[in-house]
Amino acid sequence: MEIKKYSTIVLWNARIESIKESNLSMKKSSLAKHDKVLANIADKVEIFICDWLENIDNYEKKSASLNSTWAEKMLANIRTSKFEEAYQSLCSIVEKNNLSDILFLSLALATFRLNYLPAAEKYAAQAVKLQETLNTEKNIELIAEYSSALRNKIDYDETSRIVVNDRFVNMYPTESQISELNAVDKYIMEGLTPSKPFVKKSDNIITIGSCFTGNISTFLRHNGFNVPILNDEYNGNVPTASFSDEVFNTFILRQLFTLLFDNDNEKNDEYEFVNQHNQKMSLSIERTRQAFKKSNVFIITLGISEVWYNKKTGEVYKTAQSVGDYDPNIHDFRVTTVKENFDNLLYVIQLIRKHVKDSSIIFTLSPVPLKATFRDVSCTVANTVSKSILRVALEDVLSKFSNEENVYYFPAYELITDFLPKPFETDRRYIGGDTVNFVMTLFANHYLLHSQELA
Repeated sequence: MEIKKYSTIVLWNARIESIKESNLSMKKSSLAKHDKVLANIADKVEIFICDWLENIDNYEKKSASLNSTWAEKMLANIRTSKFEEAYQSLCSIVEKNNLSDILFLSLALATFRLNYLPAAEKYAAQAVKLQETLNTEKNIELIAEYSSALRNKIDYDETSRIVVNDRFVNMYPTESQISELNAVDKYIMEGLTPSKPFVKKSDNIITIGSCFTGNISTFLRHNGFNVPILNDEYNGNVPTASFSDEVFNTFILRQLFTLLFDNDNEKNDEYEFVNQHNQKMSLSIERTRQAFKKSNVFIITLGISEVWYNKKTGEVYKTAQSVGDYDPNIHDFRVTTVKENFDNLLYVIQLIRKHVKDSSIIFTLSPVPLKATFRDVSCTVANTVSKSILRVALEDVLSKFSNEENVYYFPAYELITDFLPKPFETDRRYIGGDTVNFVMTLFANHYLLHSQELA
């Protein structure tokens, strides 16, 4: 099913179903629509040319060079994919001025198979012109269709990717380009996907971070994946209700990993906290430590870079609510830096590598914007700064570990904020159910084994 226009999230979900049904499964290597169209037409052209070569004695001979012996050799070259030999033979005939529409069509096929698309397009166009000159109607529609498909493919490549200094340059997609069947893979997931899905239902998966983490953990639990709940008081699957969904900044993330793996002096097994709904909760340090040590996969979602902190100790609080009664001599607010967040993330990765050596780490950036800011700027502007700091810090981390196959970034932030139409509810903060379903289906297709079995 080909969808021309996507005005609602439902249509985006329909696209996912279409991809799954046609077994494309949104893999990085799947062909673009233009590639598929062109490949199908090229196959038809090859069948036509082979039929012509097999029955050359039944066609009008335009040259003594086009005899059955030549035809047999050409047919053998095409059927054994020796297109370089076919191309050289065809060129020798052209040099002798023995021209025909089929000859140029054969040249177009050979150069296409050799991936010389500009040359293929020119030969196909010449075949069309010769047909018009000769006033023949033999397969004129097929030849014209092939020429048009080659031209469309070249135009598409020129508008989507260009080469500068021997490097491919990815262009920002147009409205028509994001309507392509595999646009998400081409314009969002490019360069970020694992070589193949690897997360199994038997894996122990730790999801931790901001409230968007709740969407990830809920989806995974609903589909039978093992995602432990860190705090005993929570017994459901509702996002933003467990501790793991409330680690909003990288400082609290670092504090947690320090508590679990780098704090031999800690005697108390209970870690008490107040959640964003002002409810007192706790988690067992030892139970959490063992859950982390058994983990095969960590999914870490970053939320905000604005923090409240203790002016005397420098300690960063989990949320503004954690400040309690405001004391201007103790409590203050600030925007953290890229380096601070980078250092925190690097520290966390190092602890994971030390204590859970074979685990994979998948980072995401929450698309949920700030609810409020304490800065003297609009919340919209503050949110842009907050997310940008975290995204740059993440990019620096990913660059540092670019040679490792088990540190990944899933671009949920970019997908929701810049690619999907109207992804948020009316409050413009919380993400709609159809959007979450689309994002998590994309995640499943790239990361989860047996994703076709998911509910």
